[in-house]
This record gives sequence, C-alpha cells and structure tokens, in this order.
Amino acid sequence: MNKDQKITSSRLHKFFYILSLGVLCAFGPLCTDVYLPGLPSICRYFSIDPALAQLSLTSCFLGLAAGQIFAGPISDAIGRRKPLIFSVVLFVLASWLCAEANGIYSLIFFRFLQGMAGAGGLVMSRAIACDQFQDHELTRFMSLLMTINSVAPVLGPIIGSFILTFSTWQSVFIVLSCFGIILLLLAFTSVPESLEPQKRQQHIAQTFKGMFVECTNKRFMLYVLSLGAVMGGFFSYLSASPFVFQVIFSSTPFQYSLIFALIAISISVTAFVAGRIAPRVGERKMIYAAMSMMIISASAVLFMAFYLPSSPVPVIIFLMIFCSMMGTCQTVGFGIVMSSRKGGAGAASGIFGVMHFFCGALMTPIPGLMGENSMIPLGLCLTLCAILAMMLFKTADGMRVKPKESKGN
Repeated sequence: MNKDQKITSSRLHKFFYILSLGVLCAFGPLCTDVYLPGLPSICRYFSIDPALAQLSLTSCFLGLAAGQIFAGPISDAIGRRKPLIFSVVLFVLASWLCAEANGIYSLIFFRFLQGMAGAGGLVMSRAIACDQFQDHELTRFMSLLMTINSVAPVLGPIIGSFILTFSTWQSVFIVLSCFGIILLLLAFTSVPESLEPQKRQQHIAQTFKGMFVECTNKRFMLYVLSLGAVMGGFFSYLSASPFVFQVIFSSTPFQYSLIFALIAISISVTAFVAGRIAPRVGERKMIYAAMSMMIISASAVLFMAFYLPSSPVPVIIFLMIFCSMMGTCQTVGFGIVMSSRKGGAGAASGIFGVMHFFCGALMTPIPGLMGENSMIPLGLCLTLCAILAMMLFKTADGMRVKPKESKGN
C-alpha cells in the first residue's frame, strides 16, 4: 500500500468512526422523533387523552436518564465497548416489545426499557469523545457529533409519517428494531475500545462512588443543571409540536414532518458553525448570546399562544430560533461542563445525560395539561426553562477559580 492509499484508508476509517459515534449518539432522537407523528394515532388507538399518550415519551426520557446512571460508571470500570454492545441488543428487543404492546401502560413500560437501552449509546459516544479529545478539539468533535446527530430529527419524523401513511404506529417500532440491528453491526465493526485497561477504575463500586462524589461538585452540577434546563425546554417542544402543528394549525403528518425537519436542520447547521467559531469567539460568550436568544424567542412563542396567528410561520420561526440556540448551547457547553469535572469521563457523562433526560421527563407532560388546542403551557415551559438556564449558568460562572496572583504583586 503506497502513501496516498494509506492516507485515503486513514481518512475513510476516521469518517466511519465519526459516523458510527454520531449514529450511536442518535439513540435519544431515534427513540422519540420517528415516533412523534404517531402520537395522535396512539391517542385514537387506545382512546386516551394527549397527556397520557405523552407519558410514553416521559417514560422513555426517564429510561434514558436511569440508564445513564449505570452505563457511565460501569464503562469507567470495564471499558466502553461491552456496555455499548449490550445496550444496542437491549434496544432491538425493547423496540420489538413496543410494537407488540396491547395497552398504553405496557407501551409506557416498554418505552422505559427502550430509553434505558438508548442511554448506552449516548453515554458511550460522549465518553469515547472525552477519551480521545480535550478542550477546543473536544468542542469541534462534539459539533461534528451534533451535526450527524441532527440528521435523526430531520429523517425521523419523515420516516415516521411515511410509515404511518401506509401502515400503523406499531410498524414504527419494528423499523426501530431493524435499525438497532444495523447499529449493532456498526458497534462491532467501527467502534474499537477507547479506554485503556490501565486507565480504568479497579472496581465498579468505586466508579459509582465517584459518580456520587461528582454530584457534590457544585460548579459542575450547576453547569449540568443549566444545560438540563435548556433540554427541558427543547423536550417540551418535542412533546407539544405534533399537537401544535397537526391539531392547532391543521397540518398533515407529512407537513408536520417537514416543519420538524426544517427546525432540525437549523439545529444541525447552527451546531456545526458553533463548533467552528467557538475557539475564536469564546465558548462562554456564545453560551450567553444563545441563551439570550432563547429567552427572546420563547417569550415570542408565549405571546403567540395568547394571540394565535392565522399562519404557523411565525411560530415556526421562533421555535427554530429557540431550538437552534439549544444546539449551540449543547455543542459549546459540553466542553465547559466536562472541564469542570473531577472524576471519570463516563461517570460525568452519565450525570450530564441523566439530568438532561430527567429535565426532559419533567417537561414533556406539561404542554398537554390544557388540552391539545392550547399553546400556553408550551410557551410557559420554553420561557421559564430559558430564564432558569441563564441564571444557573451565571451562578456557575461566578464560582470559577480565579488564577492566583504572583507573590511579587
């Protein structure tokens, strides 16, 4: 093999490596976005109200949170590869069980298992990134992961609506199960072990202890809670969007999927650009600017909830701003969060993910509290989450360690 062939082979290997991590990191969006257009159908199928149907989203988020409690610390002790493969196998099985559910409560339970399985992909992809990169390199790599990850929200609702056009909501989960098999092949062939044995914790009990110790790291937890509040607002959008566009504005499932895809593309583009310019502009400046835009756009959505426009276009624009700024916060903020940790990357990544989906689980039922014809709860969720995120991030920044002055001064 000559020099050019070696370079090409190396680039192809790197491409598939990044692609595999990005797709594995898309467990969360895949668990939700392909399924979102089917929420109204599930309401009709089981004769239930939207709030109960949205509990199937909540249970998935809770599973994604709970799974990361275990996946992160375990991976610090035994490596990244084995927990990753186990998670994908469980995802395949749980997706199939969701398709076979004969009642809303069994669906809610199987969605919880599906979420727990999805947690492995989320934790491992972030932990592997921390194993390989640091500082600005980590920010740039996370922007690539976020860009690839954002393809799932673009394709997810389109695939879901396409399936629903010709089949039932159960078929959505059969497709997810088949996709899980593809993920399993990617995990086997393209994702090698990234945590060397000498860098692992000697005992699993120590990794769990380290995780709980990390929870006492106030600055780390404030940063985590800040980005968790950002995600809480985003997940309230996820749960409300099918009803906002399909019920309030009478969009078809396909039209809704196009709107959802447009917003997802804005997240992908913004995340990629943020990762490229963050080293020059400064991560914290970008976070404050993004959170300010989130507060403005969320307030606009709340205003429109009271004075409903005749067209969905203004709602789409301000939701696009809110969600794209969420992508900026997550891309740039991850490096800030991980730089404030004191323990292993797996445990810290697990805490980061747990709080994201715990906040998401808290927010998802709220937009349906006033029924499927009101946007007021959504507007309130977006606004309060954006303000809380800003307050928490400022508080954490105020705790940053100042460099000591030299003795000569």
